[in-house]
Amino acid sequence: MIQPASLLTIQSTSAIISFLGGALVVLVIAYLMGTSHIEEDSTSAKHKVYRLRGKYFFVLVFCAVVCLFLTLRLLPYTKFQGEPKQTVSVVAIQWDWKMKSGTFDKSPEEFVKDTAAKKEITLPANQKVRFIVTSNDVNHDFAIYNTKGVLVAQTQAMPTYKNELEYEFPEAGDYHILCLEYCGLMHSIMVGTIHVN
Repeated sequence: MIQPASLLTIQSTSAIISFLGGALVVLVIAYLMGTSHIEEDSTSAKHKVYRLRGKYFFVLVFCAVVCLFLTLRLLPYTKFQGEPKQTVSVVAIQWDWKMKSGTFDKSPEEFVKDTAAKKEITLPANQKVRFIVTSNDVNHDFAIYNTKGVLVAQTQAMPTYKNELEYEFPEAGDYHILCLEYCGLMHSIMVGTIHVN
């Protein structure tokens, strides 16, 4: 049974396109094999092939550009506009997270010593939050998991560089922050929590 176009997934759409492309290739090969016995001088045959090749190239480019624009709307990225309601500064250290509301203008070493920076923070639901993420020592990966344990956002935490990540928490609950980049023996205990109200 063929599904309606609105119910097709990206995978099934790509499978259909691949099948149609393969069928086109088979038809072209069958045509070439069927007409290969016809005698024709090499000069006129060469000109026909070059004309066909040029048309084929432009049709292929046109189809690729149309498919690109049609599928861009299927990308799973949220379109943010405007400034976030809140900014959170995050510094990764072996093997902990330090977070604090606001933009920090201190060095990562000073930020880590700040007693207001904790491994837990409370943020509002349904409001865009900007995380400014860096590291005090080695590369880490700031990964946010929702209440069901699904990865919802992530960015690298790198020494001497600040990455920005914007995310809007869709529902209340406890979101966990894990490090997705192996950073040493205690990597597995590097967990932070975002309480969303």
